[in-house]
Order: sequence, then C-alpha cells, then structure tokens
Amino acid sequence: MDKELSVDFLKKKYKLAPERKPRKNKKGLKFLGVFFAVAILSGLFFSYQVAKTPVNDTPSTESFSIFSSVKRFMTSRDKELVGEQDDRINFLLLGVGGAGHDGPELSDTMIFASFRPSTKEMGLMSIPRDLIVEIPDYGYRKINHANAYGEMEEAGTGPVKSKQVVSEMLSQDIHYTVKVNFNGFEELINAVGGVDVYVDNSFTDNTYPTNDELVQTISFEKGWTSMDGETALMFARSRHGNNGEGSDFARAIRQQKILLAVKDKVLSPSVILNPGKLNKMIEIFQKNVQTDLTVWEMLKLAKFAPDINSENMAHHVLDDSATSPLYPSNINGSYVLLPKKDDWSEVRSIAENVFANSDQNSIGGEKKAINSEVAIEIQNGTHMSGLAFETSQLLSGTGFNVQKIGNADSRSYNKTIIYDLTGGTKANELAILKNFLEADVALSTEGWVYSEEVVPRELTVTTPGEDYIQSEEPIDFLVILGEDAQSLVLR
Repeated sequence: MDKELSVDFLKKKYKLAPERKPRKNKKGLKFLGVFFAVAILSGLFFSYQVAKTPVNDTPSTESFSIFSSVKRFMTSRDKELVGEQDDRINFLLLGVGGAGHDGPELSDTMIFASFRPSTKEMGLMSIPRDLIVEIPDYGYRKINHANAYGEMEEAGTGPVKSKQVVSEMLSQDIHYTVKVNFNGFEELINAVGGVDVYVDNSFTDNTYPTNDELVQTISFEKGWTSMDGETALMFARSRHGNNGEGSDFARAIRQQKILLAVKDKVLSPSVILNPGKLNKMIEIFQKNVQTDLTVWEMLKLAKFAPDINSENMAHHVLDDSATSPLYPSNINGSYVLLPKKDDWSEVRSIAENVFANSDQNSIGGEKKAINSEVAIEIQNGTHMSGLAFETSQLLSGTGFNVQKIGNADSRSYNKTIIYDLTGGTKANELAILKNFLEADVALSTEGWVYSEEVVPRELTVTTPGEDYIQSEEPIDFLVILGEDAQSLVLR
C-alpha cells in the first residue's frame, strides 16, 4: 500500500521545503468508463443477447445451460432496479491494481456514474484519488485509501467503505458498486479479439510508465487503429501526450472511445455467437469483477445498454483547473486536492446535475482574465544566471504583477513550486500560473480547514513567518524556480 497520508494540522507546521517528492506513476486502471466496459458492457451485453435467444437455438455447450436458467429466472420476474422508481440509478465504479501491483487495493480510479432509464442518459464523474476526505475511523486521508481500509478490516468490504465515503461527500444515494482490477481490462480486450478505435489526433507521450517503474515513449497516429488490450490501455491511460492530448478532458474522451469500442465489439456477431469467447468473458468477469449487482439486475441493465452511446453520455472530470471546484495543495510533502469553497457544495452540484454535458471549457480549459492586482515574487532556485528575470518578463507579458525577483536560499530545486499565500481565494490566477510554469503548488495559509463540513474549525494551519518567505511586499504567490523552468525561457 502507498505510504499513508496523515494530515496533522495541529502538530505539523508548513514550511517552504525545497521541493516535494514526486509521486510514483503506478500502472493501474486510471481512466474513465473502463468499468462499464468490463463490468457492465461485457458481462451484461452478451448475457442479455443470450437471454433473448430461444433456448432451443442456444449452442449446446455446458456453459450455455447457465444462460437458459438465467433467461427463465429473468422472464419470470418483473422487478425494478434500486433507484429505477426515481428514474435515477447511481453506481460507484472502482478500479484497483490488484495482486502484483504496488498498493493493490488502493483505488486508482473512482467514478460516480448515474443512469436515467427513461431517456437512456448516462453521466460519469471522475473522483480524483488525491482528494482529501474524512474516512470513518481513519480521519482525513486521500479518498483512494477508502477501499484499502475496508479490505484491511474485512476482505471484500472495500467497496462498502468507499461507497460510504463517496455517498457522504456527494450527498447522493449509491445503489450499486462495481470493482474491477487492472488485469481484467487487458484480458477482456484480448478475449474479444481487440477493438478498433479512431484516433482523433496524432500524439506522443514520452513518460508513459512501465512495469518496472521506469518510463517509455508511446505514440498514436490519427485515424483508425486496431488495438489489443495493452495498446488500448496505453491509449486510455496516457496522461502526458502532446498535440492537445495531455489534459484530463482529452483523456476522458479517449476513455469514452474505448468504452464504446468495447461495447460495439462485444455486441458484434463474431463475439456474441462465439461460445468460446463468451466462456472466456465469463471467466474474466468472475476473476476480476466484484459487484453487489445480482444476475437479474445485470440482465435488466443489459436491456438498456445497446441504447447508450456518445450522444447521451456526459463526462465530468474533476481536476485542478481554473473552473474546477477543487484546488491543489501540498500537505506533508504529498500532492492533494481540496475544495475551493471550503465545502462540498460545488462538487455536490455537479453530482446532482451529472447528466448535463460538459464541453472542454467547462471541464478544464477555460482561462479567465487575470486580475492585474495579483502580486508575485519570483526566486531563482537554480544556478542558471538570470532565470528569475527572464521568467518575470514572461509572466509580466501575461498580465501578472511581478513585484520582486531574487535568489532562493537553496539553489538545488529540480521542480518549480508555487506557494499560494491567498488561502485559495485566487484559484483562477493560480491555475493559470500553474499551467504556464508547469509547476507544483503548495498551500501555505489557512484555507479550507475553516469549514466544519470538511475539517473541524479547531484544526488550523500555521502560516510561515514573513522572514522565512523573504518577501518585503505583500504578495499572493511565491514562485521558486527549479531546473525545469529553464526550458520555459529557452523556448
């Protein structure tokens, strides 16, 4: 399991450390929509198709006697799914690395998904793993630990713990949970003979993680591409592609393409009429999927599945962009995400209106005008002469008010870091500055901790002294340039 994050606001004083430790880029199931492809759009689609087939026409293999029984079971009952009466069925979809991976029960992906039976609409909202929430009995932790803590208490109860945490945060009833491990995705794609996906933009990612915690370069060319399981996983998981493919929004679109490609392939005659492939998918489902959906509930959901397409599917990606309800910070050396308004009201609003589609601007790309009163101090944390001055010229040209430049006490920074001294009150400007400098962000003042809905008021954060910050003028953001900033001024 990953090193636990202990948020001790009483004893830990924030200091301007030279840099935070980079997070491991683990290989896990880190993309939206894969769960439905594995857990619903595979196990359900072919089950429904077989259930529709007359028993006498079903291939005479042992496995298909299961489907004959399921068909009789389903047609003998006219039940409603939980939430169907209210025309909204909510799911929590979890993805974990599984055995053989670091932190096998940490949720690499968490998705809140809603389905509206009357219109066949579906909404997906990704929940970032670095979001700080209260986990019952464990205090304030990253939300991806909820499943792991549940599994430690009792095997198989991780989804229950995660469901409890997410339901409270979103103020939504969660009717069903689906948990998938990483190995199942590749196996599913390979079992159906691969998928055909249209790549909208050619792109290259030079930092895609390998199994041995190194990196490799992957690339995709525009146009139709046949992908096996490993290739499809790379396409869906890539986080640092060029040509506009490095954003959370772009990644969500690629994930949606994989989802629909899997659905189309599973429904194709080459799969649905192939007993061998159906048997293989049953095996994959049994080994890699844990759900509280019963067989008849899966089959009833399967009736809706063919009508789910990109036109009635909405994606919402919570990130650290200017328009997101979250903002990034650094607690005890760990990257975390916190709510901007000191409560979950904006996040809950997105969950409540999850069927409303989001375009690229609303998800993460829109940049509002910079407030010219935003004051910045720049310190050179490297031995490159003139780096602070050159960077100040670039920032001034974008509308920021650079009040002071100088050298940091330490000259050994590798990564540029921004210290937010506003308490999160200038989130738009912070997001623009962060994206422009490709920097990390650390919170250095009291902020979201004042909300009783998130953290009790008696917990506080100590603000570093002005002498430590070395700023003679009131500033909003302190930027300490690392080695990576050299590429910015040399462009």
